[in-house]
This record gives sequence, structure tokens and C-alpha cells, in this order.
Amino acid sequence: MIGGTERYYLELSDLLRKRGHLVANFSLKDSKNYSSEWEKYFLDELDFSKNDYKSFIKKACRMFYSFEAKRKVERLLDDFKPDIVHIHNIYYYISPSILSVIKKRKIPVVQTVHDYQLISPCLDLFSNGRVNEDTKKNRYYKAVLSKSIKESYVASLMAAVASYIQHIFRLYERHVDYFIAPSVFMEKKLIEYGFDPRKIIHLPNFTNFSLSKTSNKPHKEKYVLYFGRLEEKKGAMFLLDVARSLPKVMFKMIGKYPDEKIKIKIKDFLSEHSIKNVTVLKFQESAELQQSITRSLFVLVPSLWYENMPYTILESYALGKPVVASRIGGISEIVKVGENGLLFEAGNLDDCEKKVTSLWENPDQVKRMGVNAKKLVMNRFSPSVHYKNLTQIYERATEHYSQKGPL
Repeated sequence: MIGGTERYYLELSDLLRKRGHLVANFSLKDSKNYSSEWEKYFLDELDFSKNDYKSFIKKACRMFYSFEAKRKVERLLDDFKPDIVHIHNIYYYISPSILSVIKKRKIPVVQTVHDYQLISPCLDLFSNGRVNEDTKKNRYYKAVLSKSIKESYVASLMAAVASYIQHIFRLYERHVDYFIAPSVFMEKKLIEYGFDPRKIIHLPNFTNFSLSKTSNKPHKEKYVLYFGRLEEKKGAMFLLDVARSLPKVMFKMIGKYPDEKIKIKIKDFLSEHSIKNVTVLKFQESAELQQSITRSLFVLVPSLWYENMPYTILESYALGKPVVASRIGGISEIVKVGENGLLFEAGNLDDCEKKVTSLWENPDQVKRMGVNAKKLVMNRFSPSVHYKNLTQIYERATEHYSQKGPL
């Protein structure tokens, strides 16, 4: 199960190729990768799950500076000679070491900001069960004090040091011409944390889910669907509390557990409270997942962290399904209350229960919202709309660079 960042990276590459562009990819070697003609330039795989001394040294070096990444991207740039470079999450796995190499060749750079790594050691601004902005105003050491990263002092220290280096040397601000913010919320956060607003452009993600071959009619089996990673920040445990309070509402949860700890926690909760109205299913591939979404009544997105531009909502809309979602992060920008879904205060059990019950008992309203949701995707979040707006950003970056140099 790939995350939103990886999905966007792959689908954007495919979209650009279909529109006639030559696209070279630079990434990590991985046994799960799709075959790529550019794999000879990829970085060697690094297992971040290992905790032995040798792995620790490799991870630390990769986080701060990678000579391998610098050397290989030099080869790729010299062989491919791109007009523009579009980067994504290079922070720890590739490192900012490639940025100076790109700039040395006077190639403009844009970056899609998928998470909060540019402004905090904690990429999701969520730790210890809550939204956490304690590191604001460059107080990155606070991430160490609270073990914000993987509940580990060592991991938190490494991330904090990387953030200090990143901030002191302005590694991204100096080398990236435009930062693409998928949500207005992300745009405002970057500005709030000191980024130049002239270098930030808002451009939502897009979805490739079918827009024409699916029906928004629920299956005879009536249920509310949650899909995605089964983790605390996404509201997986919160959903169980909702289900416990609404025994007549049927819920399905589809996705992968990020670790064994949350898997045990969910199973124990279901068993301890004898919850019978929740079915937890393993991760489903695209076609099967689309069917599960299509057959649901609506989708529940109970996130507790600052969501940016969640694919869960865009995918649901594309398949004609409204959502009941937390009012947090960028979610409220795409959920219009009463039009394509309902919002509730993040973490507020009573509020969520009311909104879920409201749609569960009003299938006609669900149907109307589903039609509106699908129209919204077609008008604002389709591949063609995204391509048009993105290429305008590319043109803006290349034109400015050719006339005045880097911003």
C-alpha cells in the first residue's frame, strides 16, 4: 500500500508522459518498485526498520548528506538534461545534497509539499496522540524532549539535528524556486513558519479514479467505509469509539497497519467491548477498493492530524460518495457542508456521531451529495485540470529562471 506522496509521484510521472513529455525518475531501489529505465541511477535501498549500529550510521549519513545521491543525480542530469526538476519528499531517503547539484546546472526546481518536514522534525505535526507544534519558532529540540519521532530519543534527535541544519543553511529556501502547496492550509502553514509567500503556489492534488464507469448506488449491504492506513492519527481508534456508540450502524475498515502495536490495540478494543458492527479487512488493490467504496453508503474520514489534501476524500468523490470528515487541516477546503458531505470537530465523539447518524438515516441526501461530489472532482481535481495548472507553474519557473535566475 503506497502513501499519498508516492502515489502522486507515480501518477504525475504517468500523466506527464501521456501528455508527450519526457520524464526521468530518481528514487530508491526497492524490490516493490515498478520496472524503470532509470533504475541504474537509483540510490541503494536502505532499511530504516533496522536498528543495529551499522544501519544507524548509514541512516544518519543519508539524512544529512548523501555523496551517493549527489554522484548519481549528477550522472542523471548530465545524461538526461532536464528543463525542470520537480522534487517531492527527498528529506531523509535522498537528502538535500542533490539540490546544489541541480542549481549548479542552472535548472529550475519546484517542490510539492506533501507534509510538514520543511517546518518541523515531525513530518505530520502529530505526536503522543495530539497535534504538536511545540517545535515552532525553530525549537526543534522539543521534538527530542517529547520523543516525537517513533517514540524514540535517538530518532527524534536525528530528525531535530536534520531540521536545524536545514534551517540554518536554508537548504530548501535557497534552492527551490516554487513550493507547491496542495492545500491552502499548507500554504498558510509555510508562510506562518517563515517561508516567502511569493514562492508558494497552491495547487490541489488530482485523482485518477474512474469518473464514468461507476455507480453511486449503495450495495444491498449497507455500511460506512473507512479506508487508508489503520493508525491513530488517521482516527482509526476514534472510529471504534464511534462504532461502539452507534451499534446499529455498520462500519468497514480497509487498510494496512503501520505496525503490530496498533494492530493489537484495535483487535483488543474490538474484543474487550464486544463490538460486532465493525469489520476490519486487509488492504485491497485498486479495483477491489473501488468496488468497496462504490458499495458503501458514505465514507468516514475521522483524522486527528492536519491532513493536507487527502486522497481518501478525492477518491470517494470520484466514485460518487460523500464523506463525513474531521474539520481539520485542508479537509474543510474540499468538504462543503450539506453539499458533498458533513464536517465534525476533530476528536469530538458526540459531533461525529450526530453527523454519521444524519447521513445513515437519510439515503436520499447521501445520493444528492454523491452527485455533487463527483461533479466537484471532474471540475477541480481531474488529471486534465491538474496538468494545465501544473504546466503553468513549470513555465513560470523556467521563464523566470531564464530571465532573472533563481528566485
